[in-house]
Amino acid sequence: MKIFKIGVYVAIFLFFALIIVRIYFSEKIVFNSVNTRMSVSQGTLKDDISKTSKSDDKSFLSKYKLNKSENKLKNIGDKEFITEYSIHSKKGTVIKKIYKVNRFGKIGLIDENGNRITKFAYNDIFLFDKQNGICKTIIGLKCGLVSFKKGIILPAKFEEIKKTDNPDVVLLKNSKYFGLFDFIKNNSIASPIYADIEQADKYNWKLYSGKLVGIVYSKNGNEKLISPKYENITMYKNVYKSHEDKKEGLISDNGKIISEPVYDSIELINEKDMNDKNIMIFKTKIDNRYGVIYYAPYYSAIVSPIYDDVQYKGFVNVFSDGYWRILDNQGNVITK
Repeated sequence: MKIFKIGVYVAIFLFFALIIVRIYFSEKIVFNSVNTRMSVSQGTLKDDISKTSKSDDKSFLSKYKLNKSENKLKNIGDKEFITEYSIHSKKGTVIKKIYKVNRFGKIGLIDENGNRITKFAYNDIFLFDKQNGICKTIIGLKCGLVSFKKGIILPAKFEEIKKTDNPDVVLLKNSKYFGLFDFIKNNSIASPIYADIEQADKYNWKLYSGKLVGIVYSKNGNEKLISPKYENITMYKNVYKSHEDKKEGLISDNGKIISEPVYDSIELINEKDMNDKNIMIFKTKIDNRYGVIYYAPYYSAIVSPIYDDVQYKGFVNVFSDGYWRILDNQGNVITK
């Protein structure tokens, strides 16, 4: 009888021990499984943020196929949402479509065939330039730019990206500093190192650093930058005057220094016919002596201030030693 009771107790003990062991290993498996999923999820996020190249994750992308008859993407899960963006021609014709996909709270872009344009690493993406197919990307408080065709243009590391009066150029802000970027040519115009940037006209911007001013020109991928070194730069008759120690100089409308600020004054004297003759003629002055600056898109010439007076009557007249003489557009005396 004793032996029978002992056998029963042993059986009960083994039964409960088996249950405890099964529970222990079951919880361990679940715990490891959760850790594995968390690790994979975190790894994917880090990978998405750190890399910007196209992914070959075909197992995910293969489920996105465009149903052209319904114009929708198939197989979108409950936690995945899409927004359609399109590139339009100047006439309004749709050239290309892409899709913004929200994958479990992280956003990326894919094309009509399900090919990934960006990683799923962004907090938001929205259309920035419809005609050129440019989107603005957001990660936290930072933003960047991505192209439908070229992929990442600017990484999401800038505080602000704003359009300018030039449709190809954006103003960048990073910390307290500003820069300029041509997102069509994918080219930096001015690094974000300036205290402020002010647009002077469609193709020129004034650059500020401390109390000094420079200027940068950008048109059709051609750039010319004059670093801040003047007290001020002001627009004057389609060109710019540079100012330093109460002296004036000239800068062309395409970023070329015509003259450093060495003159007491500079005055345009052929404004009425400058467009017909395709040349600008300036009267310069230093200590009551007068000279001439000729500026045209294809050349410039400077005549030093050595004359008693300079006038313009369809051609340049200079007065010296009691005589008036005529100068050609190169500054050469042609009559005595």
